[in-house]
Amino acid sequence: MFEWLEEELSTIKTPRFHVVERPADQKLREAVAQSDLSLPSSYKEFVLKFGNAKLYRRHHNDSYQIGVFAGPREVILNDKTRIYQVGYHDDANVYVKPQSDSIGFPVFELGSDFERKVADDFEAWLTESCANARRTYGRRKWAEIINGPAPFTAEEQSISMARRAIQWRVLGVDAIGNHIFEVSNESGRTLPVLTVGIRSKDRRLNGAVLLKVRHIGPGQTGIVHASCYKGLVSPGEIEAYALPEPQPEDREQYAEFGAGE
Repeated sequence: MFEWLEEELSTIKTPRFHVVERPADQKLREAVAQSDLSLPSSYKEFVLKFGNAKLYRRHHNDSYQIGVFAGPREVILNDKTRIYQVGYHDDANVYVKPQSDSIGFPVFELGSDFERKVADDFEAWLTESCANARRTYGRRKWAEIINGPAPFTAEEQSISMARRAIQWRVLGVDAIGNHIFEVSNESGRTLPVLTVGIRSKDRRLNGAVLLKVRHIGPGQTGIVHASCYKGLVSPGEIEAYALPEPQPEDREQYAEFGAGE
């Protein structure tokens, strides 16, 4: 079971496109074996093979189309029915609902305003969902994912080094709700933009903002005002944070490598 995913994992050369914690450690194996929860056998087998899994990374925002939890999350409905969240698919939570009159475990996707049955079993749901996810990349992009990203060029290496040498801090919020950043360019070149991570304190929002820093040359410090999702979240509930060091597979996530020119 899931041999197709084993093969895909071994074939894809793009780092972090799939993230799995396999194989399951002894503690998890014992928990699965001793669990009396009503869960599909195919789900249990997946957990034993792969543990927690995040599949089909979206490079532009560092999210994943599909996730599977090694530990299902129990939810008790108003009618006392127990359902188990086993993962997610895009913006929907994925649940299995044990049926009292059947040995099956149908799979449902639940969003903010919908609930739909999507498969009769976990294996069928995962197989179809992954096939649909692969199609979203297109033939050319999928080939790039299989082959892995090209190394950074000399120019891209220079941009990456400049990012590391540009320091910033948040000074506050201006009169119209934009965040005020103080940016110090300690690098040897000028970048048109700087990508900074933005999230809400409750972690429901996670994104990024582009600071326009073209006017801040080497050795200079300047002020940048930037709108950080102020139409969605109160400025006081927003946190800015430094994004991880970009790797070649992250080009689409960082505007410094082209989008800001």
